[in-house]
Amino acid sequence: MLAMGIIYLWGLFAGPIEAELGVAGPTLSLVPSAALVCFTAGALIYDRLLRSLPLSAYVALAFALAGGGHLLFGLAPSFATLFIGYGMLFSVGAGLGYGLALALASRAPDSLRSILISLTVSAFALSGVILAGLLPMVFAGMRASASFAVIGAALLVVGGVVLALTANTPSFAAAGSPDRTTGRGPFLSPLFFKLALAFFVFNYAGLMMVAHAVKLLASTGAPAGLAAAAPMALNLSYVAGSLLGGRLAEATDARRILAAIHAICAAGLLALLTASGAGASLAGVAAIGLVFGSGASVLPVLVGRYWGPERISQVYGAMMFAYGLAGLLAPWVAAVLFEGSGSYTLALLSALAACAVGAAASLTITPVDTSRPVSRHVEAT
Repeated sequence: MLAMGIIYLWGLFAGPIEAELGVAGPTLSLVPSAALVCFTAGALIYDRLLRSLPLSAYVALAFALAGGGHLLFGLAPSFATLFIGYGMLFSVGAGLGYGLALALASRAPDSLRSILISLTVSAFALSGVILAGLLPMVFAGMRASASFAVIGAALLVVGGVVLALTANTPSFAAAGSPDRTTGRGPFLSPLFFKLALAFFVFNYAGLMMVAHAVKLLASTGAPAGLAAAAPMALNLSYVAGSLLGGRLAEATDARRILAAIHAICAAGLLALLTASGAGASLAGVAAIGLVFGSGASVLPVLVGRYWGPERISQVYGAMMFAYGLAGLLAPWVAAVLFEGSGSYTLALLSALAACAVGAAASLTITPVDTSRPVSRHVEAT
């Protein structure tokens, strides 16, 4: 997760890449958009690949794509190699790596599973917090393409370490695939779409802040230094939310935990809509970061509760389409509405409306009753 979390560091290299390649900003923006789509694609297919390949082959594939994608641009810099290498190959590999880490955490005993899921998903954002401070110093004076070559080589080294650490880990393919049609309820049930809707809401608000938090604070008149602190506040809150979310989801029912997260989301959005000072706006960004991170650890725990821990990879992997949809819509909608109105009010209201719909759907989810089969709950909710 620490290795694959570098997907959130694109902003550090966008300016240097634009200068090195002489590519206009709007054209260059196609690369992170493609990266988000391909990351989602990797997260959607990881469960099937895990059950089809030996674990060593899966690890090698994920890191070969991630490291090789960086090396492709690093050794032969051009817009085409950047788009193919980073926007496609690396991002698919990052999605596969994300899925691998989550699948390994999901194998933990019941008493440890929620803790390990929380720790695992928090590492995805933690790398952004740590590396955002280190990389500018490490790569000072280097061309962007040379930096990508170094990162690619480092990813291959990390892949070798992961191969060694998982050498004696039982393959997911060897365990066989669980029955996907019986025993744990239908896959595409009303419950699945309610949880996916909640996941979409949390990611819609979070990815809007990823793309626009600095500009949003600047538009309120915040000092440049305070506006620049928005990504750090967002990422630190993400880490806190992902560390706490899984454990809290284990301790309460789905309706309560999802209602609480929706309420925090609404509070953060309202703070951004009504804040009279930059400090309040920064607090709103931090609240959205808490929501963004908690969703990443809460949803796998809830999936394990309703479908069984052996199907977390399959069901949560399919639920990642909500992340991809949010990633495609949130930055674009916010940009269009800002350009049209000159403020982020309409964009924030769109997130608040999504939050209201998601909260209403989540409140109809029934708690698990251990006196009847899990499949009944999936059908009922």
